[in-house]
Amino acid sequence: MKVKLVAQLRFLLSLFELLFGELQEIPGSTLGDILVLLNTIVLSFLSVLYFYQVLLSIFSVVVRAKKYPETDVFPTYTFVTCARNEETVIAQLITTIRALDYPQEKINIHVVADNCTDNTAIIAAQLKAKVYTRNNLTKIGKSYALEYYFNEQKKVVPAEDFAGYIVIDTDNVLDAQFLKEVNKVYQATNAKVVATYRASTNAGDSLWAFGTGYSFLRECCLMHKGREVLGLSSYVSGTGFFVSYEKMQEVEGWNHHLLIEDIEFSAAHVMEKGRTHYAHNAIFYDEQAVNFKSSWHQRMRWVKGLFQVSKVYTWSLFKSIFARKRTLKERFSSYESFLFSTPFPAYIIWWFILYGIGAAINLAITQDINYFIQTYLFTLFDFLLGFYLFTTLMSLLISVSNWKRIKMHPLKKIMLPFVAFFFLLSYVPMLLIAPFVKVTWRPVKHYGLKKPL
Repeated sequence: MKVKLVAQLRFLLSLFELLFGELQEIPGSTLGDILVLLNTIVLSFLSVLYFYQVLLSIFSVVVRAKKYPETDVFPTYTFVTCARNEETVIAQLITTIRALDYPQEKINIHVVADNCTDNTAIIAAQLKAKVYTRNNLTKIGKSYALEYYFNEQKKVVPAEDFAGYIVIDTDNVLDAQFLKEVNKVYQATNAKVVATYRASTNAGDSLWAFGTGYSFLRECCLMHKGREVLGLSSYVSGTGFFVSYEKMQEVEGWNHHLLIEDIEFSAAHVMEKGRTHYAHNAIFYDEQAVNFKSSWHQRMRWVKGLFQVSKVYTWSLFKSIFARKRTLKERFSSYESFLFSTPFPAYIIWWFILYGIGAAINLAITQDINYFIQTYLFTLFDFLLGFYLFTTLMSLLISVSNWKRIKMHPLKKIMLPFVAFFFLLSYVPMLLIAPFVKVTWRPVKHYGLKKPL
């Protein structure tokens, strides 16, 4: 089999050939052609799996966000935040909640002071928040603080008009219409879970803050927005989400303790035929890790958590795609959750390593350096360049379509998308080592707003 034929099966257009001209056909060995064919199958399979995301992204950009009707029904909501030594930002959070355009008598603020050794609890109490003090150095992390909190709520009889909880982080800053927009979705759909629009207070401070902030924006404006219009389930991402009292009664509290408890919760919700709605105009801002060390520890936890979620949920989610008595939308939501909960990016990296080893063995046998370059190295070049162009284009789309919502210098909104690829490249070592190292939850230091948004 000729390499050129196999390459044509893999790519209708090679980016390398587009830039440098058509390559001369080179006859290959049996092992070499087998490797190229396997590479064609693997990359084609992954392309088919993820191609819908390209279509969904385009659809999300051009379509208007789902609009829910105004309502004069204002039930009671409780904001709950788990705080560990957050004295620098806890007042900022409570102040932003008290500034919401919503009847304040219908808002409760609960703070779980989780293993605090500073003045977090004192400041929260002075600002009239209800404080729950938790001291447990064995079960550490937000998920255990949420479990403690919701167990405490089982002892409380809520108000008759109680809707549910807004789970929020201490560094978050809310748009004045945040709760009204969540309430619109709740009143119109009786939603059990609602994700909201997550922007950043400091995305322009560093490559790491930009990369993380734009990752959340991609979820919101290129994925969740389209999903809501199409009637598909979104997922919650760490903070700023609503979960109804009814839902917490059904699941009997918070029972998710993997390192990414939010994705675990979302996966379980989809498996139970639940839908996570999305409120595009419920905007909040959070603070991203600025330096490499903090970003590394935070994202390493996320990557390790992804492997944990995959181990527990991947097979069940895959089976739920084909389960009986499910609608087409429920099946597709299961499919999306299956993809999101499976570390396919790690599989791509491992595949290129295996392919490289096989290509190196073939090179040692045939001594044909041109064949090695034209197959393995050019394939790697095409993949990386294609990925660079894709991430740059998606980041520019985010900037342009969300210009007013992104709190960043205009020049950075245009220039930083061109380095988004390098932020994503920093995930490569994490994806390689995460399955083999122990990762624990670590708090991220927050500093609060430097100036008003």
